[in-house]
Amino acid sequence: MLKAENLSFRIGDNLLIDDVSLTLMPGEFTMILGPNGAGKSTLLKLLSGTETPNQGQVWYGDQPLKSIPLSTLAKKKAVLSQLLSLPFDLSVAEVVMMGRYPYFSLNPTVADNHIVDQCLDRVGMISFKSRPFASLSGGEKQKVHLARVLAQLHRQPTDQSIKYLFLDEPISALDIQYQHQILNLVSSLASQNMVVFVIVHDLNLALQYAHKVILMHEGHLVGMGTPDEILTETTIETVFQLRPCFMTHPQTGRRVMVY
Repeated sequence: MLKAENLSFRIGDNLLIDDVSLTLMPGEFTMILGPNGAGKSTLLKLLSGTETPNQGQVWYGDQPLKSIPLSTLAKKKAVLSQLLSLPFDLSVAEVVMMGRYPYFSLNPTVADNHIVDQCLDRVGMISFKSRPFASLSGGEKQKVHLARVLAQLHRQPTDQSIKYLFLDEPISALDIQYQHQILNLVSSLASQNMVVFVIVHDLNLALQYAHKVILMHEGHLVGMGTPDEILTETTIETVFQLRPCFMTHPQTGRRVMVY
């Protein structure tokens, strides 16, 4: 379980997160939505420990996040940010191997190399293994970085501990086929005793995939619950200044949104 209590964060006079409390459970695929500047990425940074709140505290299970040693945390949580470029001339495999750094001291083992191959295969990038990372498209880079965080959270068969995965717009550069491929993959990860927290902009994808959604506006948590509970005509119009129309998908029976 991940629990945040009364989080606030400001830069100068700008209050970016205002008294946010929430609980995320393993097994749930949680998506966070809101307009640009709502505080989504800032909240992700606070929950993952990349930033420290001015007020409040984050707990991983019964441990305050700030008390967990970095060496332990590196094996418990992984973050995929919006920053895709790297200042180093690395191959695709070397980028994914960065996810294994917490597990070896000098040189990767045969097992580490096998895990890298497995993770590249899961995101459909194994044939790019030897390519220079800098030569890839934006969407290909996103998939490689996803493979990196998968490698970081790879489980041994006896490991039943809770893992924490944070993804900041992981499908923004992907075409529609790969958006669904990656979201299906991430959804399967949530079922493996993992807390999954993903920032997206497409409300229909949230309606289709999320177990729980968080809706934010101007640093405030507007609502948190199932997509049907939170993504209503009223809340969407309040947050996005756009009144949607809902329809029922003829094949899946799910609600879909048209504008």
